[in-house]
Amino acid sequence: MYISRLVDRNLGPISKINISPSFNQNGNPKPLIIVGENGSGKSTLISNIVDSFYELAGKSFTNALHPNEGGLGYTFYKTISYLQIKTGEKYLFSRILFDNNIEYLFKAGECSFNLFKKESGCIGDSYQWDDVANIKQIQGLSEKEIERIFLNQVICYFGPDRYEKPSWLGETYYEDIYTHLYVEPKFHGKLQNAITTFNMGKENFRWLLDVIVDSRTDIEDDATGLRSVHVDINNLRAMSHARTNVERVMSAILCEDVYFGLNLRIDGGARFNIRRKRDNSIIAPTMDSLSTGQLALFNIFTTIIRYADNNDINKSIHLEQIIGIVVIDEIELHLHSVHQKEVLPHLMTLFPKVQFIVTTHSPLFLLGLEEKYNTDGFDIYQMPNGIKISAERFSEFNRAYLYFSETEKHHEKLKEAIDKSIKKNALIITEGATDWKHLMAAYKNLSAKEEFNDIFENLSFDFFEYEPANSGKNAVNKVDMGNTAIVAMCETYSKIPQNRKLIFIADCDDKNTNQKLAINGQTYKCWGNNVFSLILPIPDSRKETPNICIEHLYCDEEIKTEYMDNGVSRRLYMGYEFDKRGISSELEKVCEKKNICGPGKITIIEGSTGEKVTDIHSDGEVNYALSKMKFAECVMEKAVGFENFDFSNFIKIFRIIRKIVMEDI
Repeated sequence: MYISRLVDRNLGPISKINISPSFNQNGNPKPLIIVGENGSGKSTLISNIVDSFYELAGKSFTNALHPNEGGLGYTFYKTISYLQIKTGEKYLFSRILFDNNIEYLFKAGECSFNLFKKESGCIGDSYQWDDVANIKQIQGLSEKEIERIFLNQVICYFGPDRYEKPSWLGETYYEDIYTHLYVEPKFHGKLQNAITTFNMGKENFRWLLDVIVDSRTDIEDDATGLRSVHVDINNLRAMSHARTNVERVMSAILCEDVYFGLNLRIDGGARFNIRRKRDNSIIAPTMDSLSTGQLALFNIFTTIIRYADNNDINKSIHLEQIIGIVVIDEIELHLHSVHQKEVLPHLMTLFPKVQFIVTTHSPLFLLGLEEKYNTDGFDIYQMPNGIKISAERFSEFNRAYLYFSETEKHHEKLKEAIDKSIKKNALIITEGATDWKHLMAAYKNLSAKEEFNDIFENLSFDFFEYEPANSGKNAVNKVDMGNTAIVAMCETYSKIPQNRKLIFIADCDDKNTNQKLAINGQTYKCWGNNVFSLILPIPDSRKETPNICIEHLYCDEEIKTEYMDNGVSRRLYMGYEFDKRGISSELEKVCEKKNICGPGKITIIEGSTGEKVTDIHSDGEVNYALSKMKFAECVMEKAVGFENFDFSNFIKIFRIIRKIVMEDI
């Protein structure tokens, strides 16, 4: 069972969110990371998920929910209150959909069923609805089917109040802090694995002792020497895997290969020690010797293994078979920077079929996720608006925190600018601030020719006109886009119905973006709700070098058109004009960015991104490379030398646009 969709409206700081967790090509869930400032609704979102777990479990297990005094009904894990409704609104609701047709609904305030259906995307009419009354419901599977889920999968929550008792804290004082929830032995109708977990050390250590006992054998000394007795070797080998898996967790935490040893019973209550595999030396005489952060990490991931083992002993042997949903609020609590960045992401990868849903304030943790999962291996959503953002800019730690605090503002500004630009039947949004200028120049040229009336007749659309955020120009829209922002915008806009068609166009020079914005064998991708995307069609002249940007739709001679700029003749250059050293003897020029130079390379070398082209005989002060922005403006304005460009390679783009705009897709 996995969560497939989260829809919240008017809940505390949350106005509206619509989150669809992602899955990789193998069908395994990607980690879902929730970020945002304190008070932005991260814990509110998490509490709804956890409440759905309790409500689900309560359908099948008699001990999942706390009964009210007198035995009538039960106490909600999360109460329904009008006080939680966002100020100025009349209702709130939270709708959670699971991939096995289970639905959870939490509603308060005055809301008609038609309004709920419109806001939540609900299609059926199966809810028992009351426009005014508070509602909490679970729909979908039978009690037996729900029971089967909890008996075969790990469903648990690690809250910010999870606590590991230090060895120095007296028991009576600890009792004042927490009274641990007792989980009954495995009986029919009883939930064995507690949904909410804290101070799991005692249960984990007790279980670990059982695991170690199961992995050991009796030794008998006879005339032939020492031998193993009273055990099935195959069974022993299988049981040792569970111990090995828990030792893998501890080895990752301590950053060296270790195993668990047993202290003699005469040594007191500390039963475990931790030893280095390389020389059997003791690294920790007891588990209490570990730091709070080390114990917290160990107990989170050991609890996952133990819960799976409680359901099916084979799952502790094969971690890759553990299925479930693990929710962790403020995952970086108590953790050193190394544990946040390196250890925590590594431990998560040990459980590929577990859907991790976590909140965090840690750029370091996000950096570690990027290294372990790659940029498209996990999802980040910014609260309180539930906007999906990219981890791309977290790759530079010096900029990570700034991006973390500014990213919501940037995405909101970008979305606001796009929303204001929608006037006609469709809006074209390009990856770069120069791309729309080339498309506009091509449109003006081609639409004026009668031979292309079949493309442009009655075709109505706008370009999203914008300049880079750092541009000195006086422009209405000044934003940064980029290929990852294009993907994020597609995902955001496709969550809700659009009155006009949005067509996102990206270059064809990034493999990851190509896979997300295009479908093999098709000219465009339909995301739903009037959102479409396409990558630049590759002209026949570029089939041998398909990683193109929009300038490659012109021929090489046009790309190299010169422009007189402040007395200096500048132009765009191409990688193949220089050798691997970045030198062109023919042009008597040198390119400073050598890695994009050499035979067969068609990378555009331009003057605004540090790709300086200088005279081979000079001191290198004059840059002869023209910027892509100036090149685009020359094409659009038909500057001297740019009047007769050939736009025939743009025709395919406008045919695709016409198909999207004019047909009922």
